[in-house]
Amino acid sequence: MRPEQRPPTVGIVAALSYVLLAFAPYVLLPETETPGLAIYYDYGIAGPPFLTLLVVVAVVLFAAGRERRTEPDFVAGLVIVLSAVLSLLVFVWALAVPESVVTGLGEALWLEYHRWLLVLTSLATLACSVWYARVLSLF
Repeated sequence: MRPEQRPPTVGIVAALSYVLLAFAPYVLLPETETPGLAIYYDYGIAGPPFLTLLVVVAVVLFAAGRERRTEPDFVAGLVIVLSAVLSLLVFVWALAVPESVVTGLGEALWLEYHRWLLVLTSLATLACSVWYARVLSLF
């Protein structure tokens, strides 16, 4: 593996972990508790399920840059902007969700940390895009 392939590969893993984490409550919560997820995800400007569209685009861009199907420096710049917007929107969403909504969803303790884990995975995608730009000597 070439050194410039490592950041997009890790970026793909970080982005896919965001997707898995965004949809985890639908799979892990009992059916009786899943109707409350619509309220949980509707806070803020855009919820994580909608923002997975940005993440899917980031995965495609990382893969295109990794395989040199698109100019890597162009991809690095696009993914930096895309993941910065993603991180900002997820952070705004995480701050907007009241604690009462989270505790009202059910008994699952991991759900209290779910929104902050989504913020961390979006920041991991941003970190990988910055790492990619650094490896390409863009700054």
